[in-house]
Amino acid sequence: MQFEVEVEKNEKGEWVATAIAYKITVTGRSEAEALAGLMDKLNHHFKHAPKS
Repeated sequence: MQFEVEVEKNEKGEWVATAIAYKITVTGRSEAEALAGLMDKLNHHFKHAPKS
């Protein structure tokens, strides 16, 4: 599975990772931490999303 992710540093110095299509955003102290948090949130999203 592939999806578009945007990673940037905000004005507070935190890294912000966003999965564009799913509108899920996570912050972290490092880029790797933000991306790992995003993967956790996406995993939770897919496990609890209604089946179509």
